[in-house]
Amino acid sequence: MEKLGATERKYLLAVYLTLNQMGWTRLKKVSTFLKVKMPSAKQFLERLSDLGLVYYETRGGISLTPEGKRIAISENANFNAVKMFFCEILQLDQTQSDEAAWNIYFNLDLGTVSRFSDFARFLVEDEGKEVVEKFKSFLKQPRKILAPCPLNVQNKEEK
Repeated sequence: MEKLGATERKYLLAVYLTLNQMGWTRLKKVSTFLKVKMPSAKQFLERLSDLGLVYYETRGGISLTPEGKRIAISENANFNAVKMFFCEILQLDQTQSDEAAWNIYFNLDLGTVSRFSDFARFLVEDEGKEVVEKFKSFLKQPRKILAPCPLNVQNKEEK
């Protein structure tokens, strides 16, 4: 299996997240979910079909192959760990967390995602909880106005 690029991974996750109870979705639903035009979505869904990750026929339903489902479930778990970081740790609301996760997750390599996920788990488990609680408390404090750092700009005449 070829290594999937970020866009293919994004579309595969979008298919997974838009599946109905019967286990299929539609091109329009995927394109709306990703906020892209249908021709763009069609192109990537055809690519995923060629890779054997989705079953896709023009004007038909779209579903995941067993391999596509395996990858999508893994992507979803990793994506949720990144989203949890924004929601549970940085205390962003649901909409902000979703947007931040979609904007950042697919720009990270899988090794970085794994480390990010481990760090998020550390912060919400055991000794890391104390750090998160201190940060929550910090966010509730009034902002202190700090003087900007002075610039170290030397006058050309001094040289």
